[in-house]
Amino acid sequence: MAEKNGFNVDEFQAMVAAVQQQPEAGKLTFRASYAWKGGFAGDTRLETIEQLGQPIPRRFTLPGDHPPELLGHDYGPSSVETLMAALGSCIAGTYAAHATARGVEIDGIDVELEGKVDLNGLLQLAPVRPGPSGIRAKVRVKSGADDATLTELCEVTKHASPVYDALTNPVPVETWVERA
Repeated sequence: MAEKNGFNVDEFQAMVAAVQQQPEAGKLTFRASYAWKGGFAGDTRLETIEQLGQPIPRRFTLPGDHPPELLGHDYGPSSVETLMAALGSCIAGTYAAHATARGVEIDGIDVELEGKVDLNGLLQLAPVRPGPSGIRAKVRVKSGADDATLTELCEVTKHASPVYDALTNPVPVETWVERA
């Protein structure tokens, strides 16, 4: 089994070929639920990823909360921290996947993230957005590849990363309330 950048190359190529031959195989549905524990605290349970009508079971729970200085109990990372972690993870994984597809060896990827939030928006004290006003992501790559290749991979990643896309393009979110 040949491996590159943490991927089994044969499995990687087989997945790409399968999606090329059957584009519906590339359409995934992710399901999760959140259980509130009080204040800002709660648990997100990742349940399934569905592909071609078949569930891929997931068994992960992500705790969330704010630090005490921001009215939490430090039960887990805040939602904004989790969002930034998702972005960093998706950037690194997408970068590695596209490097693998191009035969580029990567020895390391670190993503440094910074986002700014104005609590005046969350607390509805001023007409400012409650979410991050921007996020900066510095991608540090350790590789023998030349700078042009690494920069090209970064550009491809910005167009291919699902989380990057979700943060840089409007995504419809439908929300409703039901009595429990």
